[in-house]
Amino acid sequence: MFRILIGLCLFGLSLAGTLFQSGVPMPDGRIVGGQDADIRSYPHQISMRYRGNHRCGGSIIASNIIVSAAHCVNTLSGVADLTIIAGTTQTIWPEGQELAVREIIIHEKYKSLYQDYDAAVLVLDGDFEFNESVHPIELAKERPEHGTPVIVTGWGTTSEGGVISNILQQVEVNLVENAQCKSSYSIMLTGRMLCAGVDGGGKDACQGDSGGPLIYNNELLGIVSWGTGCARAKYPGVYAAVPELREWILATRNSKANVGSIDFL
Repeated sequence: MFRILIGLCLFGLSLAGTLFQSGVPMPDGRIVGGQDADIRSYPHQISMRYRGNHRCGGSIIASNIIVSAAHCVNTLSGVADLTIIAGTTQTIWPEGQELAVREIIIHEKYKSLYQDYDAAVLVLDGDFEFNESVHPIELAKERPEHGTPVIVTGWGTTSEGGVISNILQQVEVNLVENAQCKSSYSIMLTGRMLCAGVDGGGKDACQGDSGGPLIYNNELLGIVSWGTGCARAKYPGVYAAVPELREWILATRNSKANVGSIDFL
């Protein structure tokens, strides 16, 4: 089963983790093979909410700016009922700060057929107050070498076709060079993508993790995008490559960020 990491919504506040497929298509994306995480270790991580339900992940890059995946928002008709929650470890009955989305900016070269240029910037109606649980992340300038350990986080399903996690998850995977990754994805893989996984499978992003961060050296290296199934052997997860999209993300952020919110980059 081919996954695009949009696909799952958390229905209401069900502790059982009941899922529903809304009328708006969504990508597959949750952490498989990971462990519980604390938001204070990943204060840039946000939960994108549609009508109060977790839809996708994302990362804070300024007090009023989120970067996520284009496929998380490209099917929406507007910003109505779309909010961002920051500073929460839980996605059911979340704590933290919540702001409405004022504007969505999708990369102008985004191609939904192949998920190329899978990046979007969300401008918020207000500013997050930074603290130990809410803080922006810097953007990576270059890719580490093949095999480098990296971390992906999110509230997605813990197994392919499973249910959303209430507690933020983290998992360590390894970068896979694009030349090797092409053996799994052939012509679908482009230079704006990078791959990460582990030998034999078992660790990956999955449904509900879409748009969330792939992290290296406390920098945003990738954006959870797509893959074949979740944690399957020989099918690494595919991420939008931040180093190749950095110029666009920064230019878009700088044109929309509130004064004083971007000095750290």
